[in-house]
Amino acid sequence: MPTPAPIEIFGTPFSNFVRAVRIAIAEKGLPYDFHPVRPHSPEAFALHPLGLVPGLRHGEVAIGESQAVIGYLDALWPDTPMGPSGAPAEAAEITQWISIVATAVDRIVVRHYVVPYTFPKGPDGTPDRAAIDAVLPDLRTIFTMLDARLDDRHYLAANRFTFADALLLATLNPALRQPEAAEIAAETPALSRYFALHAQRPSFVETAPA
Repeated sequence: MPTPAPIEIFGTPFSNFVRAVRIAIAEKGLPYDFHPVRPHSPEAFALHPLGLVPGLRHGEVAIGESQAVIGYLDALWPDTPMGPSGAPAEAAEITQWISIVATAVDRIVVRHYVVPYTFPKGPDGTPDRAAIDAVLPDLRTIFTMLDARLDDRHYLAANRFTFADALLLATLNPALRQPEAAEIAAETPALSRYFALHAQRPSFVETAPA
């Protein structure tokens, strides 16, 4: 039986990886305590060797990295699995899409597109238009790829909501608040339908950054 110790999640509410973990925990129906901490803080270093977030503490267990957190929770509470599970092909498909979102999608959508808006380095504190304009072709490529994947699907993998979906929703959300991404989304109807559908999930609504 899992230890009765509380599940504690540490990280900044605005991190897409932190929010994705919180969405997944909510989907599993597990109570948890959330502690807002910044990356590279002492609290973050206590859980992750590089001081990154999210981090989990569960009794004497301390874990960093979102996929490790989800794997740990799925092992203890296998009902409503969020990470790779099921038949080998199904588990591999979930792994594939978690990896794609955590690497290629996050890199373009968040690191190269959202960050210039969030941390503006242009003249007089304005967003760096050159950096934003430079990433737009790649942003369109990512959105088009996701649109094709979701053309006849409600989920990225396994015909059920998984951590791949939680991470994609948390990654898309800050981007779609910006004009260029919203314009591209209007040209990718399957992706827009997917986001609108899952943005209504209680787990997504409840984890919105204040």
